Amino acid sequence: MAHRKVYLAVGRTSTRIYRFDPIDGDTRVVDNVAPYESGYTAMGAQYRGDDQEPLLLAVTGNKLITVDAAAGTLKEQVIDGLPNGPWFDGDMDPDGKNLFVAGNPDTPSYAIDVAAGTAAPRNAPGGGRWDDFAYHPKDGRLYSVEGDNGDLLLIDPGRQPMKTVLKAGVFPPAQASGAAGSRKAYEATFFDHDGNFYAVDSAGNVNHLDLTTAEVPDHSQRIGRGRVPVGDLEIVNGAGRITPLPVPPSYDEIVVTKKFKGTWENGEPRGRVYSFDLTLTAVSKDSGTAEDVRKFRISFDLPTVKGAKAEASGVDVIAQDGKAYLSSVGDQFLAAGTARTITVLITVPGDPAHLPPEYPLDGLKATRLPSH
Repeated sequence: MAHRKVYLAVGRTSTRIYRFDPIDGDTRVVDNVAPYESGYTAMGAQYRGDDQEPLLLAVTGNKLITVDAAAGTLKEQVIDGLPNGPWFDGDMDPDGKNLFVAGNPDTPSYAIDVAAGTAAPRNAPGGGRWDDFAYHPKDGRLYSVEGDNGDLLLIDPGRQPMKTVLKAGVFPPAQASGAAGSRKAYEATFFDHDGNFYAVDSAGNVNHLDLTTAEVPDHSQRIGRGRVPVGDLEIVNGAGRITPLPVPPSYDEIVVTKKFKGTWENGEPRGRVYSFDLTLTAVSKDSGTAEDVRKFRISFDLPTVKGAKAEASGVDVIAQDGKAYLSSVGDQFLAAGTARTITVLITVPGDPAHLPPEYPLDGLKATRLPSH
């Protein structure tokens, strides 16, 4: 199973977990995990196999917080040898055994042995306002971003202090959220499996940097025209790693509507086929402004059961980890304010008598893609 989502810890107190798709910006609170009143940061993801969501591990004071988003559970455990913090950065090491966390500039960082429940001190982080780091999937090094000036940082646990500037001014300066006391920092960082690097600031601005090769670009690219939609809440950390998609990220939403056309039983696989007309309109969803569209993507939820699929003509279809992505092939110009309808067939395996009369098509959204 591909992993299409990473995880954001949102709210300095009463922290909630959100699932976040960096490709289309889809963001949803994990309703079955209760808020944690005192808050937590320095989060990492411990993967348990391709067919499961990871465990999320974070710290607050001298406690390890373990969140199972799928089961809806949150557990806390006092860690032997871990001081009370504060804590900012966190990620699971490449072998998935230790949560590596860092706090104030001149105090030790710590490697937390998750299974043993113990913490061992490591070198001090060094100065600056960098609030999360992530291990590169290829070279195994830790990367972070300085919030004040956008420097790309290399974090070397064997160095004292750990922080060095790899390249100056690669990212725009971070912005704070509307929450009281919000930090102007990049609070959530993560990679895809190829080495594409994502950094999210407290306000929810998302930036992408191609670190798939040894050459570091001069500047990151800010994605879309919007922010991660968490209102005035502050994003305080992030964790996870996604499977790459051969489509560019974009959060520039345009108007899309659906019309259910009908359903019929399917023989192989046994189940139902649902037919929809999806109508794109070249109008920005948030502003209502009519603008030309040359390339687009439609996405929506798809069951994760074997045999579930989406089909449509004139578009490329990719289905991964409970999502379907329908992307335009080449330049498919849609003049400002005009509309285009795409017929989509969705196959859902199961007992036809127990499947719903209309597929809900949750998570439906359309985005304008970069045309260059």
